[in-house]
Amino acid sequence: MQTIKIKSFYLIIIFLLTVYQLSAQTKTLLEVTIPEKLLPVDEMIYGQMLENVNDSMIYGGMVDMEGNEQLHVTPLVKELEIPVMRWPGGTVVYEYRWRNGIGPRALRPTVPTLAWNGKETYQFGTDEFLQWCRRVGTAPYINLNMGSHPLYQGTLWEALEWIEYVNGSEETAMGRLRAYNGHKSPYNVKYWCIGNENYLISRAARVQDEDTVYANRLTAWASTIKAQYPALRLLGVGHTTAWNKTVLERSGKYIHYLTQHYYVNAKLKDGKLQEANRTLFAPAKMEAHLQLLGKQLEEMNQQLQRSHDPIRLCVDEWNNRHSVFDGNDYKFTRQSVRKQFDVAVIAGMLNAFIRQSPTVGMANYIFPVNAHGLIRTAGTDDAYLTPLYYLFKQYRSRMVGYKADIVVKGPGITAGEADINISGDSREVEMNNEWLPFVDAAAVVNKDKHILMALVNRSAAAVQQVEIALPNGYKAGQVWELNHTNINAVNTADNRFEIIPKTKTLKPTGKRVNIQLLPCAFAMIELVKTDSK
Repeated sequence: MQTIKIKSFYLIIIFLLTVYQLSAQTKTLLEVTIPEKLLPVDEMIYGQMLENVNDSMIYGGMVDMEGNEQLHVTPLVKELEIPVMRWPGGTVVYEYRWRNGIGPRALRPTVPTLAWNGKETYQFGTDEFLQWCRRVGTAPYINLNMGSHPLYQGTLWEALEWIEYVNGSEETAMGRLRAYNGHKSPYNVKYWCIGNENYLISRAARVQDEDTVYANRLTAWASTIKAQYPALRLLGVGHTTAWNKTVLERSGKYIHYLTQHYYVNAKLKDGKLQEANRTLFAPAKMEAHLQLLGKQLEEMNQQLQRSHDPIRLCVDEWNNRHSVFDGNDYKFTRQSVRKQFDVAVIAGMLNAFIRQSPTVGMANYIFPVNAHGLIRTAGTDDAYLTPLYYLFKQYRSRMVGYKADIVVKGPGITAGEADINISGDSREVEMNNEWLPFVDAAAVVNKDKHILMALVNRSAAAVQQVEIALPNGYKAGQVWELNHTNINAVNTADNRFEIIPKTKTLKPTGKRVNIQLLPCAFAMIELVKTDSK
């Protein structure tokens, strides 16, 4: 009888160990530590971009069709505390003539836009943009046209006059013109980009440049601009490692950022995400490319003796683009409203920017209003918020400070299984057997030494159980959640609160915290510092 009891006891122990092991295999374990050397997360990664893309982004979005500020939109934008705003493009910069957008509005021309088959009325021009930036509290960033098109090419003298109009004193010719137009004080715009996607094939007003052609012209432009305006922070067009090598070797001493563009691609049929893994794991490929470029930049900064003022990356354009099935094919559209699965994709990209800080020093999401936007207008006097609005606002206010180290161990898939679908500069990176956990995580330490952790469930179908080890000297605080039982759920003008954030207090078990993430869910965990060390 005693022998039977002992055997039963051991069988129970074996059973419990098996259950524990199976549980550990299906549970994601997170450990966060604060590194000895704290590296900053630049708030500029939460920037945005404006471009007249013929999708009610500027006209009918930020402003009305006459260029007047939309007073029901501006307060919503202001609440986001956007650190930097890029304008006027983008692709349209090749055909944008800044002189058409100054002076009396009644005298400004209306012209067709080649890039997006719309029109430009120039009612929202340089002064309107810069004054709007002041009202919403964002740093303006202006993109110069340095193209090669025989009819639309931007010239260096044109760029210099634009800079002088914006930043020159009244003693200068363009500064006097600005004062004559009613704006006496210089705007003191710091960020200027020279060109945009010059490596792409010729289209509309753009002519494709070879890397050497662009690099040589960039050197001429940047050196001239820096000689006259040494305080400006100039951005050059980045692309692949080979392109960047040429640009950096020839122009590196004059620029401060290299721009990169990344677009995740999502397919929707009958309102539902198709081939989910291809979309949800795509930020991992972008990050692999950022890491590759970061190593290249580190070497070039040493070679250029730029350690004190290193060249960094600006992810100038990024988003999750929707292609919607029309019965025959999937077609790209900016009118597909942001859904719950977009929360997972965008949070994954923001997490990558945080982990790759400070190499990534700026990023500009496209766009804030309508056309992939965080805000959607409803008629001429109303607007509502997409779930991405809440996400950006939370990251901007909480995920700032210094990056912390975080280790993620748990179930997932390989990059090869994900078959990632992302366009842009990351195409030169190959990912095959790299393990990608379903739970993606980034962490920061804020000024109060609290730790904030941003968690994403990259699974479209499975709930993820997450266990977080509490570091010594920390206790569990609150969790901020943005989730829905349907990954294709969406906020609409008629149902504005389908996806809204929820906050609750965490209840730890000993030195661990357990939470559950619904498919495509986002959660921000707060760990509160309990001692002064």
